[in-house]
Amino acid sequence: MGKHGISLKGTVDFAGASALLADLVKSFGEKTVCLQKGDEFCTLKPGEAISFEIEAELKKNRQKLVIELSWLEEAPAQAAQDIKITSVEPEPLPEPELPAAVEAVPEAVAEGAPCLTVPEAAKKDDEAASGKKSKK
Repeated sequence: MGKHGISLKGTVDFAGASALLADLVKSFGEKTVCLQKGDEFCTLKPGEAISFEIEAELKKNRQKLVIELSWLEEAPAQAAQDIKITSVEPEPLPEPELPAAVEAVPEAVAEGAPCLTVPEAAKKDDEAASGKKSKK
């Protein structure tokens, strides 16, 4: 099968966007999705194993939701990981308790001071004292 596609773009109100999504979900559930614009159309028949990518982005006053679904005509299905889509935000997770050994770390280290001390490089005076010639 050759490459064939169609792109639908536009601006609609919330009710219009919701209706488009409902139509998409209904036709996807029937395993035939036909997108049409004028005389052009593209019909897709989802397979059993669906790869998906869902991205959500908040940027200043713009919010974006991108949903991408793809499949091969014949591919084995794999279980999705722990994924949930709801209209309810989850409760924030509690702060993890630090083990006693971490709590005993000196305050300077706990505040971001380096944990590993590396000796400074030898200075030119030190090199001359050790018998090495300095380059000038």
